[in-house]
Amino acid sequence: MNLHRRLLLASLPAGIAVPSAAAEDRLESLLAAVGGRAAWAALTGTRNDSQQNRVDEPTVVRAVIHIDFTRPRVRIDTRAPGLRLARALDGERHWRLARDGTLGPIPEAVLREDRRWYAAHVYRTLHRLAARDPALTVRDAAARRLEVFEAGQRLAWFDLDSRGEPYVFAAHDDAQGALFGPWAFEVQGIRHPVWVAQRDGSWRAWARELEINPAWPPALFSEPGSA
Repeated sequence: MNLHRRLLLASLPAGIAVPSAAAEDRLESLLAAVGGRAAWAALTGTRNDSQQNRVDEPTVVRAVIHIDFTRPRVRIDTRAPGLRLARALDGERHWRLARDGTLGPIPEAVLREDRRWYAAHVYRTLHRLAARDPALTVRDAAARRLEVFEAGQRLAWFDLDSRGEPYVFAAHDDAQGALFGPWAFEVQGIRHPVWVAQRDGSWRAWARELEINPAWPPALFSEPGSA
């Protein structure tokens, strides 16, 4: 048993499942397939610019997502002809620019989903795994599945191909997950899927640009007009 595994096991609270050697091997294959442990461990956040195709109007939108991996800060901007949406979450502060142009707090139901989404965000989860976050444990399940747990609850799962590259990801209790295209969009050693899609095709996202460890100016998360 290597030193890291001994330290990990010693740090686990009572009642938390012990990660198997097979799960750790599967995790190493996953990290290697998406750019390597060192590259992902060094991440502090991303700016993701994508084209999204949806079944609802407008069917094509541009979405820019800023996500800070070091603390719960997120901003999402969605644009299309005749459409401008935005919302931001910074700790306990939050705001939303709605479809009708009104500016106000994020509704409680949406806020709960945003916090839940942030907690299990796929790229933040990969960063935490790569950085050996002691709050996370992994377990191999099914033929190609790697499950991630936090505080005894499943946080996320990945289905991996023979190289270890994820082709399905799901958060929390989602049993279906989303499909990933090849992780061939590479920036500074970080590999990102070229596309992501719901299984039924009703939502698809195509990578346009990925910025690694972007600057976080305070105005980015501040409510418009608050300065």
